[in-house]
Amino acid sequence: MQAKLFFKNAVILIAGSFFMRALGVAFGAYLSGKMGAEGMGLFQLTATVYGLASTFATSGIYLSVTRLVAEELAAGSYAGADDAMRKCMRYGLIVSLLAAIGLFWLAEPIGTVLLGDARTVLSLKILALALPFMAFSSSLRGYFFALRMAGKSSGGQIVEQLAHMAVAIGLFTAVVPEGDLTLACAAAAGGCLGGELISFLFSLILYLRDRRKWSFVKTSSRDITRRMVRITLPVALSSYLKSTLRTIENLLVPRGLRKYGASGSGALAQYGMTEAMVMPILTFPTAFLTSFSSLLVPEIAEAQAVGDNARISRLVSKVVRYTLLFAAAMTGVFVFFAEELGWAVYRQEGVGSMLGLLAPLVPLMYLDNVADSMLKGMDEQVSVLRYSICDSAVSICLLWFLLPIYGVNGYIFVMFASTFLNATLSFARLASVTCIRIHLVQWIVKPVLCVSGACLCANVLINFANLSAGWDAAARIGAALGLYFLFLCATGTFTREDFRWFYRVFHPDKPESLRPAKSSPAPRSKSGQ
Repeated sequence: MQAKLFFKNAVILIAGSFFMRALGVAFGAYLSGKMGAEGMGLFQLTATVYGLASTFATSGIYLSVTRLVAEELAAGSYAGADDAMRKCMRYGLIVSLLAAIGLFWLAEPIGTVLLGDARTVLSLKILALALPFMAFSSSLRGYFFALRMAGKSSGGQIVEQLAHMAVAIGLFTAVVPEGDLTLACAAAAGGCLGGELISFLFSLILYLRDRRKWSFVKTSSRDITRRMVRITLPVALSSYLKSTLRTIENLLVPRGLRKYGASGSGALAQYGMTEAMVMPILTFPTAFLTSFSSLLVPEIAEAQAVGDNARISRLVSKVVRYTLLFAAAMTGVFVFFAEELGWAVYRQEGVGSMLGLLAPLVPLMYLDNVADSMLKGMDEQVSVLRYSICDSAVSICLLWFLLPIYGVNGYIFVMFASTFLNATLSFARLASVTCIRIHLVQWIVKPVLCVSGACLCANVLINFANLSAGWDAAARIGAALGLYFLFLCATGTFTREDFRWFYRVFHPDKPESLRPAKSSPAPRSKSGQ
């Protein structure tokens, strides 16, 4: 039963994450058509500050709710879980209101002085109003995740994205004249506010319906408060530091490009194309990796707790190998079909060129993503934080010195240096605590040759078809991925043992990576005590 629930939630999270990423890319394409690259850069600057404010408003809340509610329910106390929810939501309300008030009243100096563009002020004020709803939604999603209700947690996020798109499109249609980037950014910000509000109401209704299933006497425990502070404070402080450094990085880019000689609009256009248009495509496939990696954290933590190092090594080796196979496929797609993909999604010149240029980052980004998740499962979150801070500090120094001299080329160099540093540090730490080794030929050389051959063959095959831009890109990518899988099988890179492993994974009565489910605990009392 435990294994079935794990894989049910895995499928829900992966499907929800893919759907969310697809909606995000589609909406980004819509916005780029309405705002252009300069408008995307302007809104990306606004989103950078909003991201920092949302970190102050929500950090630690989701994790606190998930852990405290899960622990109280495991102890058979629904009253304790309810007490944890009330206190976490109270805490979230206080910190989110402080963050919202701060962002609202400082919007003008932030927009005109820090961002250097008064057109961002209105958007910042609108986004400030969304922070309390974001904090409440974070608490409610943590509650559903603690109860293994991944569908409700993912549902809230999908409702948020759909509402965000609907409200923004409505505002663009009704009130935004063509070429007015101030109102265009405000409309995009209004979509964020509408999405957060509707997502909060949706999640709240689900929470109240679930809460009515139980009768219990309300209690208030100081122990819950102490545990909440012990979980929330370290997570919040580390998130504040990381987010602040990341914000400084993002703000340095358009400033550095302007110092290099680009006009204000040109700097925003270059920044917007890279961060708001190219990076979402490169990171789109991580929807699978992020969802599955997050579910591996408790599995690795369980093996770590009982000292089962052999199990950890087996699981980590499989995950790293499959990550590299997956990353090779995506890198090949982005290298060989960059122009077709960039034009199919955004219909703008230059996107494909930048996409192809940054494609070699993909294996490093994906490996770093998975390594970080597995390190957290082995209680190595301090190492992850240390590497992230080191990466940001190095990036800030390089951006400060290189952008005014080399412009976009300096920016691209910093992206490669930063990604390489973070991925190398994370994987080196993972290898040292698990003793895994990379098999160069089987894990890297063969997949690279297979994907190169597959993409070349796909290009030859599809050249005979006369398809529109979108269908042409889809046909080339689909043919390349199909041929890549066949080549992996033909070269023995993907074996019968891999097929058997995936068969066991999707038939969780005989899970390979999970331990046998323990006997079910006694049913919880309706009193919650």
